[in-house]
Amino acid sequence: MELFRMKQEPTSCGFNGPDALQSWPLCLTRTIPLPHDGKGPETPSTRSCSGSEGEELLDEEATPKVQEELQKHNANFKMLYDMQQQLIATLQEQLRVQEIDLDSMKQVNAWQEKELASLKSQLQRPFDGEKRHLPEPDEAEATEKAKSLEKLKSELAKKSAEWTLYREQADAHAMEAMATSVQAGWKAACALPHESTVSLRTSVVPADKTEFSFVEWLFTRSLVKHRHARDPSLWCPTARVKVLEVQKIENRTFLKRYAQRREELLEERAGQSCEPLQDIKTLIGKSLQNRRSIEEVCHCPDSGVNLNEVLLFHGSPSAKINGILTSGFDPRYAGLGTGAMFGQGSYFAHNASKCFRYAGDDDVERKNGGLCQTVLVVRALLGNPHYQRLMCPERRMPPANSDSVVALTKAEGGCVDHREYVLYDKASSLPLYLIEFEHLPDCRCQMCSPQD
Repeated sequence: MELFRMKQEPTSCGFNGPDALQSWPLCLTRTIPLPHDGKGPETPSTRSCSGSEGEELLDEEATPKVQEELQKHNANFKMLYDMQQQLIATLQEQLRVQEIDLDSMKQVNAWQEKELASLKSQLQRPFDGEKRHLPEPDEAEATEKAKSLEKLKSELAKKSAEWTLYREQADAHAMEAMATSVQAGWKAACALPHESTVSLRTSVVPADKTEFSFVEWLFTRSLVKHRHARDPSLWCPTARVKVLEVQKIENRTFLKRYAQRREELLEERAGQSCEPLQDIKTLIGKSLQNRRSIEEVCHCPDSGVNLNEVLLFHGSPSAKINGILTSGFDPRYAGLGTGAMFGQGSYFAHNASKCFRYAGDDDVERKNGGLCQTVLVVRALLGNPHYQRLMCPERRMPPANSDSVVALTKAEGGCVDHREYVLYDKASSLPLYLIEFEHLPDCRCQMCSPQD
């Protein structure tokens, strides 16, 4: 399944709504006529349709024509909202039906296991320790028992095959149900909301069930092995963690800034798509892994022009995360306390586990004996990336004809174990989610392994 190859109908405002609303851009600015006093030429006026500025259109000087137009657009937005609610209800009902089918499969599996155990018990019964006290059977009786044994073995093999088939069907059904949930969460996470629906100040609220499932899946699948902090020649096992909470981040200023940068990049590209990200090679110990970027990195759906918009992870101490939630990412503070191998920019990774060591010690606490940390999920506008092999700590902006920097792995001729992504423009990143997770007691990752 290539989840991130899924097509999405292009919409200008980020909503997956009807055709009637596809003419609305991300940053709505429309020209409306002002009342004309008959003197001189009529002069159009440009006003925003969102926030407090949009409310000025409802003052006493607004013409009936403008009010009628606003009412039509309000009706369109209501229709869009109703359609989204119907879609959500449909997806939830499909998931409920699939969960019921999965429970039925589990009951069938339980019955098969019970039958299998019964057959095994029948096979073992003639061979217990008490048989040496029985009289020796004659040849006819031995033949009859041999036939019975062969029959039991045949039934056992048949039941075992049926049980394996049912288990495979149940697993496939569970994967299908998860894929449906993940697909719905992916679309919800990548949809840019209309700025009028987003609060001016940063709001952090719990994500709904669909988005939680998607973020948890995206986070868990990205975990990889890393070098031991004490002995870099050794590799720690993949982290064993549990996602405790996923919170959704919304801020109107962040959204408008990102949308504006996106429009600028579209104009610079003159409608031409960027080159897709190069496939990824990693070398862990002596194992070389080749992965397609479309499968390894979560891409956001585009509107016909590929700008390499992807979902990445970022780790910072709690104090810096609070600053990010207040003001967004600021490349001017890059490298404070951690260094900046590739210049003064904001650093991201498609492997969440790469962010663990940057989360810091001040926001780490123990819950149920496990290490608790926080990372961010960010929508990043990579555009046309420059692939960097050597360190360049003096860099302040991407090279000419590029919009970002991708630090290549050692297997690709670079200097890091896992890829890093650097943005030098604060408008090119949009915080989406805050993930709080806990390392399980048996975790032996680079954070949980003994450091001395």
